[in-house]
Amino acid sequence: MTQLYVGLQAAAVVDRQFPPTPAAVVAGPARSLRRAADAIGVIGDILASHVPPGQTPRTPEGLAVRAGGGVQSGLADIARLTSAAIMIDIALPGWLDQRRGHLTEIYRPAAEAAKWTASSRLSAVARELIALGRGQPRLHGLNVARPPLNPAPAVSTADDAVAAVDAARTWMWQNPRELTSVHLQLGTQLGLAVRVLSSTGGPEMIGGWRQAAIAAAELRAIPPVGPARDAAAELTEVLRWLRSFGKGGHGQPGERHLQQISRLNSDLPIMAATLHKALSAALQRRDLFVKDEGVLQRPAGSLVFRAAERWRPATRVDDVVQDLARALVQGQDADRRSEPVSPSSRAFPGPPRPRAPVTGSYRSEFDPQAGPTVRRSR
Repeated sequence: MTQLYVGLQAAAVVDRQFPPTPAAVVAGPARSLRRAADAIGVIGDILASHVPPGQTPRTPEGLAVRAGGGVQSGLADIARLTSAAIMIDIALPGWLDQRRGHLTEIYRPAAEAAKWTASSRLSAVARELIALGRGQPRLHGLNVARPPLNPAPAVSTADDAVAAVDAARTWMWQNPRELTSVHLQLGTQLGLAVRVLSSTGGPEMIGGWRQAAIAAAELRAIPPVGPARDAAAELTEVLRWLRSFGKGGHGQPGERHLQQISRLNSDLPIMAATLHKALSAALQRRDLFVKDEGVLQRPAGSLVFRAAERWRPATRVDDVVQDLARALVQGQDADRRSEPVSPSSRAFPGPPRPRAPVTGSYRSEFDPQAGPTVRRSR
C-alpha cells in the first residue's frame, strides 16, 4: 500500500509543463478519460461522506471501513485503475510516433512522463494489490451518505426506497438525541412491513418487529422539527410505497417486487440498533411519555363521571419500554443469525445503489458492473 501511494504521488508531481488542453474536448478517447477522472473524484466523495479524513466516521458503513471492511478490495480497485492508466502511458509514445513525428515533438513532456510511469514499479505493485484483494468484501454498492431531504422525494421504486431509508437511517444513527416516538413508530413499522412483504425470516423475526411496532405505538413525544422531521418524512414515504403492495394498484407483490423489497433487509439490523440507541437517549431526556392510570372526573354540570386520559414520562421499568427494547435487541440478534456473513459484507450489500446528490453540484451513480459515472447538475 505504501509503495503504491508513493508511486502515485511521484507520478502526480512530475515537474513537467504540458501543453494546454483545448477548451472543447470532442475526441471520444479524450471524453472517456475526462469522465474517468470525474468518476474517480465521485468515488472519493462517496467514501469521504462516510469516513471524513481525520474525523470520526459519520455512518455505520464508515465504521466498517475504518475497521478494515472493504479496504483491501478498495485498494485493489485503485490498483486496477492504476494498471489501466499505465497501459495508456505505455501506448502513448507509440501512438504519437505513428503520427509522423510532429506530435512527438509537440507533446514531448507528456511522452517522457508516460515513459517514466511505464518503466516504474507501479505495475508490479498494482498486480500485488489486485491479487491480495481477490475474495474480499467489496465497496461496490456504497452510496453517498446524503441527508434527509425536504420535501421528501416520492418513492416509486426499490431504488428510491433504498435511498430514502439510507438517508433517514444514517441521520438517525448520527443524531439519536433528536429522535422522538414518531421515529420509533415509523422505524418499527418499516421493519415489520419489510419482513412481511419480503417473506424473509421465520415467525421469530416477524414477531420481533411486530412486538416492537405494537410497543412503539403506545409511546408519545413532542413532534419532530427540522432534520428530524425530514427523516420521519422519508420513512413515511417508504412506508406509503410498501403499503401500496397490499392495496389496489399493485396487489400482492410478485416475485420481482419481492426481490426489490428484500433489498431493504440489509438496513434492518442497523435500523434496530439505531432505534435502540434512540430509545435510551429519549428516556434519559424524559422525552417519551406513556399513558398513566385514568382518573375519573365529572365535568361541570354533568352527573356522569368520565375517565380523563393522563400521560407521564416513560421510565425503563415500564412494561411497554421493556417490550420495545427487548424486541429491538431480538431484531438485531435474529438478523445476525439469519445470514452468517461478516460485518463488512453486511455493511456493503451487493445491489447497486441509486443515484444520489453528492456534495456540491454533482450527482453520482456507482454501478458494481459498469463502474462509477458522474453527472453535473445545476
